[in-house]
Amino acid sequence: MAEIRISSAERDDAVAALAVHRSSGRLTHEVYEQRCRLAMFAATRSELEALFDDLPAPHPDLSAAVSPRPPPVPNPEWPGGRTRTRASRVMDVIGVLSLLVGLPVAIVLTAAAGAWWTFLVVVGVAVVAMVLGVALTTPRERAEPWAADAEDRD
Repeated sequence: MAEIRISSAERDDAVAALAVHRSSGRLTHEVYEQRCRLAMFAATRSELEALFDDLPAPHPDLSAAVSPRPPPVPNPEWPGGRTRTRASRVMDVIGVLSLLVGLPVAIVLTAAAGAWWTFLVVVGVAVVAMVLGVALTTPRERAEPWAADAEDRD
């Protein structure tokens, strides 16, 4: 996996932290100048962290330079590897909620008013929502558009 690149702001933070170490006497002027040059030309997080290996805090805040989110792992239960989308999860929640809320309401309406047909509405909404939840899943190839770009660069 490639190294995570850093921004100009993170380079500036590193130079400021080096200045603190210079003012406290931990670095000589020559070492400070050398590390400042290395910090300004650093491209990755590890290059910048190496400048502070032998120094106590303060260190630059590199929390913004984190690895990107790993690609989604396809569920092996889905034929062909399909990935859940936000819309498919919402439809699943609607289907489950319609059963959890709708069935007790249908029982009360049937007992109180004889409206037995409310069971059909509740079950129909639940089935349609869950079928749409499955239909709105994304095939694995479309869920990872960056995979083809990575192969082209190699």
